[in-house]
Amino acid sequence: MRELSRNITDAMMVYPGDPGVTIEPGLVLARDGVDVAQLHMGSHTGTHLDAPSHTVEGGRTTGDIALDELVGDALIVHLGELADGQQYGAAEIAAALGGELPERVPSIVVMHTGWEKHFGTERALRHPFMAAEAARELRNRGMHLLAVDTLSPDETGSDAGGSDAGGFPVHEVVLGGDGLIVENLAGLDGLPVLVELGFFPLKIDADGAPVRAVAFGVPAD
Repeated sequence: MRELSRNITDAMMVYPGDPGVTIEPGLVLARDGVDVAQLHMGSHTGTHLDAPSHTVEGGRTTGDIALDELVGDALIVHLGELADGQQYGAAEIAAALGGELPERVPSIVVMHTGWEKHFGTERALRHPFMAAEAARELRNRGMHLLAVDTLSPDETGSDAGGSDAGGFPVHEVVLGGDGLIVENLAGLDGLPVLVELGFFPLKIDADGAPVRAVAFGVPAD
């Protein structure tokens, strides 16, 4: 079993404009008899789930998402070396899979760009991003949950409003179709193309939540 989620740490990187992460003592053993940490963070901290309500008015919240939507067979797309800010589409995904997209894909599809190594640096903001048409094609072929090892499947702009080119087009396709997105995965190197994954969010009713992401049947790093 392999861990695919990031540790949540004090002052860790978050999406531009999101609440920062603060972890500090709330109670301390010497004074209060117990240690209790006090946490301040947004619902989209670290490796996390986007529920439809994140970008869709009236969309489902995390409280409406069933566990069987978050566990199952996954297609891992190892995209290889990509450039800063490169857009990848159906052609690049097909090439990574040997030349063509499968007629049907599993309900979980993961994009492995290798950009996880830049998390916490300025370069993480210049991650590769998916073309909306590729998300639409994967949705048409059976994808319900899209997961990425970047801050977002969409281009990350300089402002909290999303891509400088305008909005969140991949979010609109996936969340707008009542699907799910997981961002900031780690540990994807060497995973087989087909593997069973599980994403286990905090049990809160919100627009998103940090998740514990796990690959089953493969060794830990």
